[in-house]
Parts: sequence; C-alpha cells; structure tokens
Amino acid sequence: MNILNKLTIKHLTMNKKRTIVSIIGIILSTALMVGIGLLLSTFREMMIEDIISYKGDYHTKFIDVSESKINLIKNNSNVEDFYYKESLGYSKLDNVVNEYKPYYKVYEASSSYLETLRLIDGRLPKSKDEIIVSTHIINDGEIKLKIGDKITFNLGERYHDDYKLSDIDNELYIEGEYLENINTRTYTVVGIISRDILESYESPGYSLFTILNNETEGSADIYVKFKNPNKTYELSETLATTLGFEKVNNSFKNISYNDSLLSMYGASKYDNLIGGMAGMLGIMLALVSVACIIVIYNSFAISVMERKKQFGLFSSIGATRKQIRKTVLFEALVVSIIGIPLGVLGSYIGIGVVVFIMNNLLNDIIMVELHLCTYPIFVIIPIIFMIITIFVSALLPARRASKISPIEAIRLNDDIKIKGKKVRSPKIIRKIFGIEGDIAYKNMKRNKKKYRITVVSLFISIVLFISFSGYITYMFAGTSSYLNVPNFDIQIDYAEVTDMKIIDKIKNHSNVDEYAAYTMLYFGTKTNFEPIYTDKWKDYMNDKHPEFQDDLLSIFILDDKTYNNYLKKIGKKEAKPILYTKFNTITYGQNSRKAYTFNKYKNKVIDIDISNYIYDVELDKDKFEHISTIKDYYVTDLEFLSLEVFGDNLNPIIIMNEEQALEYNLKINDNDYNMMLMIKSSDYKDLDKFIEEKIEKEELEHTFYQNLDENFKMIKNLILALKILVYGFISLVTLIGITSVFNTINTSIALRRKEFAVLRSIGLTPNGFNKTLCFESLFFGLKALFYGIPVALGVIVLMHLSMGNIVEMDTILIPWTSIILAVFGVFVVVGISMMYATSKIKHENIIDAIREENI
Repeated sequence: MNILNKLTIKHLTMNKKRTIVSIIGIILSTALMVGIGLLLSTFREMMIEDIISYKGDYHTKFIDVSESKINLIKNNSNVEDFYYKESLGYSKLDNVVNEYKPYYKVYEASSSYLETLRLIDGRLPKSKDEIIVSTHIINDGEIKLKIGDKITFNLGERYHDDYKLSDIDNELYIEGEYLENINTRTYTVVGIISRDILESYESPGYSLFTILNNETEGSADIYVKFKNPNKTYELSETLATTLGFEKVNNSFKNISYNDSLLSMYGASKYDNLIGGMAGMLGIMLALVSVACIIVIYNSFAISVMERKKQFGLFSSIGATRKQIRKTVLFEALVVSIIGIPLGVLGSYIGIGVVVFIMNNLLNDIIMVELHLCTYPIFVIIPIIFMIITIFVSALLPARRASKISPIEAIRLNDDIKIKGKKVRSPKIIRKIFGIEGDIAYKNMKRNKKKYRITVVSLFISIVLFISFSGYITYMFAGTSSYLNVPNFDIQIDYAEVTDMKIIDKIKNHSNVDEYAAYTMLYFGTKTNFEPIYTDKWKDYMNDKHPEFQDDLLSIFILDDKTYNNYLKKIGKKEAKPILYTKFNTITYGQNSRKAYTFNKYKNKVIDIDISNYIYDVELDKDKFEHISTIKDYYVTDLEFLSLEVFGDNLNPIIIMNEEQALEYNLKINDNDYNMMLMIKSSDYKDLDKFIEEKIEKEELEHTFYQNLDENFKMIKNLILALKILVYGFISLVTLIGITSVFNTINTSIALRRKEFAVLRSIGLTPNGFNKTLCFESLFFGLKALFYGIPVALGVIVLMHLSMGNIVEMDTILIPWTSIILAVFGVFVVVGISMMYATSKIKHENIIDAIREENI
C-alpha cells in the first residue's frame, strides 16, 4: 500500500463521523436498490402461489382434445408437464339443495391430474371402480358420503328441447333440461378431497374423480405447462394447429389461458399492458437511481471539499493529478467494501421484518403466507449498479480535486469568491428579515458550492416523495379500473317480494352498517344528447361504437335514505334528478387491453325526454310514447353506491327518488324492473344466516343473493398486501431522503464552524445567530421547493402518459396531499437538522474554532 492510500485510511479513521456518513449513504442506497428487488421477488412469489392456489399451475387449457392426440402433447419438446380429465357424464342428485347445481359430474382423470387435488382423508383411486369426492359435495350438497360407501350413478348427457348442451364445465344449468344416453356405473368412495380449484363455480355439477381408464377413446380437457412460460401464447397456438384446432375470428375457440399466472411470468397477450407497466417501472427505477447517485455523490463531494487543503499539500510535495484521483477512488473503494455488504444485509433484514410483520399481523387476511424470496438477478444487478454509481460519484469530485493548484488549495481562497454584484441582496430581504436575513442570503450567494449540495439533497427528496406518491396513486387507479372491486359486502337482487317488511328487516338488521336500495327501470328517449357530450366521449364512441344511438334511458329510483345520502355526497341540498356522467370500462382489441375512465357529459343542462318504447308491427320499428320531460337536474361523476358498477353503461343514467318518479309519471308496475339492495357490514355472518333462512323458507321469491366480500376476498387481500408493501417502500424512500438531508446539513454546518466563529467574534448575538440559521433554512426550503415541485409534477405527467396505453383518464392524478406534506416536511426536516447540527457549536470557544483545521 502506497503512502497516499495509507494517509487516506488515516483520514477516514480520524474523521469517523464523516466516514460514517459516507458509509451510511452507501448502506441506505444499496439497501434501497436490493430491497426493491427483494420486494418484487417476494410479492411476485406470493402472487404466483396465490394464483396457483385458486386457479391452478397450468399455463394453457386445451378443451375437447381427442385422447388419440395426447401423444402429440406428450412428445412436444416445449411442454414441461401436462395433466388431463375426461367427463363421463352427469347424474341427477337425489336431494337437490342448490337449484343451479342439481348434478354430480364424474370425471376420469390422469394420475398427474389426481396428484394436483388436495387429499383430506383416504387415498387416491387406483382402479376404475374407485372414486374420490370433494368436501363441498358433502357441505354444500348436504350429501352424506364417507370412505367405504358404494355409490351408483346414472350418468348421461344434458339435453334441452332435444338439443344437446355443451359439456364445458361453465355451461350454466337451464331450467327444464334433462339427461339422455344413460349409463349406470357403481363406485367405491376411497378418498375425500378439497373442492377442485379447476371446477368452475358456474358448473351445474359437483365434481368427482376416478382414475383414467386407458381403454376409453373419448375427448379430454388437457392442462399444459410449458418450459418457457414467456412464450406460452405463441407455443399454444403452434400446438393447437398441430392438434388440428381451427381458428375462429383469428383465435382458437377451444383454448383458454391462465392469464393471471402468465402475467406473473411476464407473459401477456396484451402488449400495451406490458409496455405501460414497463414504462412506469422504468420511471420508478430511474428516480431511485438518481436518488442513490445524488446521496453518494454528496458524500464524496463533501469529503473532497474538506480535504482540499490536504490535496494541495500532496501536490506541493510532488503528487501528480493521477495520484490524487486514485486517492479519492481508493477512499471510495474502502467505504464500498464496508457499505455494500452491510447494505445487502440491511435490505434482507428490512424486507424480512416487513414479511414477518405481514405474516403475523395479517395472517387472517392474507390467504397465502409471504416468504422472503431471492431471484439472484434482482440482487446482482443492484450491486453492479451501486459499484458503478460509487465509482462515477467519486470520479467527478476526484477530477475536480486533481485540478486545484497547490497555492489555492492550501489558502482555501476559492471556496468564497467575492464579486460585488454576486453578494448584493435585494433590499426587500433586509426589510422583511432584517440584518440576519441579509447575512443568510449573502452566505448562500458566497458559498454556492456548499449550499448547492444541501439544496440538491432537498430537491431530490421532494421529487422522490411526490413522484412515488403519484406512482402509488396511478398504480391503484389502474388496479381499480381493471379489477373494479366493490366496496359493498352483500348484494340482494329481488323482485315480486310478497312481504316487503322482510326487506325492511334486512335494512334494519343490527349488522347492517350502511345500505343502498334502488329500483332500475328502462325507458326510451327522443333527446339528442350530442350538445352535452365531452370530447373524450365523442372520440371513444366514434372509435368503438360509431352506430350507437342514445335512445334508451336507464333510470335508477332510490329509496329516500339512499337518495338523501347521495345528495350529501355530491354536495347538494335541493332534491332534483341526477345525471350520472362517469364512464368506466375495459376494451379488448388485437394484442391490447385498455381501461377507460372519463366523463360522458359536460356540466350543462338540456331537456331530457322520457318515453315508453312501443313496437309498431305495421311499421316494423320502435315507436316512442312521451311520458314526461326532465328540465332541471344535477350532473355528477360520483356514484351513489361508491363503486362504479354502472360506469360501462353507454346509455344515459338518470337517478332520482321515489317522489320524483311519481312526479315524472314513472310507474314501476308498467315496466320491467329490477330491485337491488347493496349492504355494507363489518360482521355479516349473522346477516348471511338471516337472509339464507328467508330464501330457504321462500319468503324472498325470485331472489339472487351473493356475498360480494367473499367473492372478492382474494382480490382485496392482494390489494391490501400490495398497499402494505408499496407504502413500506415509500417510507423507506422518504427515510433515505430525510437521512441524506440531515447528513448533508450536519456535515455542511460542521465545515462552517470557522465561519460561524468569525461572525460571532464580530458581534453576532446568539439570538441573531439563531435567526440567521432560521432564514437559511427558509431559503433552503423555498429554493428546493421552487425546483422540486415542478420537476415532480413533470414526472407525474410522464407517468400519466405511460399509463395512457393502459388506462385512459380524464385528468392527471396529482397527489395534492403529498405535495402539502412535502412543503411542510421540508421546513421541519431542515429546521430540526439545523438545530441539531448547530447545538454543539453555539457555545464553543471562538478562538479554538477559528484556529481549528479540518483534518
């Protein structure tokens, strides 16, 4: 080791605080970059496990494949694994509990398919006269079956009006259908399994399985896993052609994909979705990269600044520029060897703690346990990036240090270059802030290099905080558009209820926190709505529905409580009809899937005609009979249900209460109608039982009931997990920003000890000293905010453009709350940092501070 490197190590050990600051910057930056990779790995693995748990691990399902062609799949070099099942037919249940599920459905399945089933008790079938049954037959169907029982099925095919129904699993039951081509078979129950995850909820039969009989020659549903999931769509089409499938409208009808699972492997048939998400991820990583570079660069810039006199001495005794550059780079190497491994360790500890907390606090909510997962590339790439970042961050100050002449460096007379024009402050500064404000302002003008480091640190922190808040806003806006998760727990669709008191009892049930009740009617209209169309709506309709005409009205009649709550929500008091303007839908095109969310109508009132549709047989067309006209109404994009379930309705939607319906002569009994009750409940188990009892007793006729919370539980859990991970990440980013600012200000103040001592020596009082620091903090904050907020808004605009290929929105989503927090937080962080940094030098000896040299 040469003498300069030894002196560098000596300098690092003697200036422990500044060395620790540099190492902390590297540790935090490394932890952030590696942490992103670990978060992505962990969340991706959780998503994969969750999707497999409810949709299976297959990539493509080939429907109705002749068993003679199975070898074509078996011998395909691109296929990693496959399993299949063949339907033997349906058998009528003796005791039908669920009218939409009146059958057993018996399958022969390959041994590999049987192994995917979750065995609870007993064993899998080994011969063609053994069968396994699922728990939901026993629980849902109330059928008493146990291991060892013999059961006989009269298996047949479904027919309706002499027409054979499809054997596809999600073919709904049709009232009046019957079975033909009966074949009697007897089996012995040898095992109990959980419900087969590949059984459709719309299937009219409960699935039972026996081992595949190789002597049969029928057709099977084959589930295929490819060696390269990223090429699933391409490989599936090639395989479908080999199997003799035909294309209908440029797609194979008998193929379905496990799209959710494939998306986790980075495969999607919607190119715009991948492109848009890649753009958003690229913006996020670019922001993080810039933050890491600035944090590390600041550390080395400050280090070089405080060693400037030392470099001058080296030059004066013969050190070359190259040797001085190598000295700085050697310092970077030393702190990297310490900081990078600790950063990697810290990221594992940090993400591990997050995973532990989520698994313990949310174990009743998140169905799949999180595991800290590592994909090597997600660790290797951040480490390489950090090495490059540290090298570049150290090289720039090193080059600057090597160019300093020995005399300038020893004198330190280039830090503050006084020119008359530069140190003049506006008169308004002294008038508003006094002499202390004038000193603070001039200090900033004289010490631009030192102040610039602090301002840049603040600037980056502001941009990161606001940008990541915007990223979260767009991410969840996109998720909401695609998933459309309702925020109500229970939905009841009822008609022709004999006793409406039962509905009132449900509304007033102790477990009902909030409800929305309405009747949906349909009328015709002769109104031309084009004058109040928005440009977005015009463009969309011309592109997607050029032939559409607004000649149908959807009218929602709310009960008084729901309507009054709705008026409060939109900020109105007087009761008027309401025109709902929000449009929210998803369209599917060639290799693209796009969500739209914008307003259909301008906030402008025109007369709206309400008419009855009457079909004129002689003219062979619809005729309108005028009922009434709505002349005054509100226009809003807020829905009374707080979920956008009607957003994809192309027709105008009018909302009113029962009194207004009578006023406009809208008679429910003269129209086809649908009555709905949406319920929010924090504890709906008792309410569930109450409603189901009423349905079983036939007190609620023609009622469709579903528990939305249970149906959407998986999606809600995933969104919750995603929110925790993302907010944990933004907290880490914010902490790094605050730490960077704190360290920068602390080091900067320490380097200015002599300057502060001189000011105090010429009469600056403690109160004046405090005021000077307060004004410096104010100028720091204002300058950082002046540049930071516009740049952050620019980044959000880029996000909006990137998301434009996936979700089309009316306006740019600006995180105003985060901007306000950033403004407030900047002054708090700067103020606290200043107070802490100066607390040690306020009362120190002036003579000692002036004499002291930075070592």
